[in-house]
Amino acid sequence: MKINWGTSIVLAFVAFIVFILFFVVKTFTEPAYGFDLVSDAYYQDELEFQKTIDNSKNADELEGKVQFDKIEDEFVITIPNQNKDVIYGKIQFYRPSNEKLDFSKTIDSKDNRIVFTAKELVKGRWNVMMTWSYAQNPSEVFYKKESIYY
Repeated sequence: MKINWGTSIVLAFVAFIVFILFFVVKTFTEPAYGFDLVSDAYYQDELEFQKTIDNSKNADELEGKVQFDKIEDEFVITIPNQNKDVIYGKIQFYRPSNEKLDFSKTIDSKDNRIVFTAKELVKGRWNVMMTWSYAQNPSEVFYKKESIYY
């Protein structure tokens, strides 16, 4: 049997369609390609995120700004504290390239300078997320997120 050029084109189209259908079926039936929400509590997470936005606005409205400084082999975070009030909060260091290096530190001090040494921070990029409040007004919470290179 001799195959002419019209039959060859039809066979090529059929082969292409079968190829595409194979991948579509495989994508929808494989559990590895599942598409679930990142979080089951999506709406609750959205409300929490709105609190984070509000807390960030509170930090932007402070008289002084949070400062991140690298001084020799130390990394210093300075929180504005005009009233010399006790500062309560938490600082989280997130390393995008290695989650094993992530850590957090609790703040509970009148000292507005927090110092981290080279033993605590590996050189590279870090995401720093801070949440704090003052003892004078604990209901007002502040939030600051910054990407740094140590």
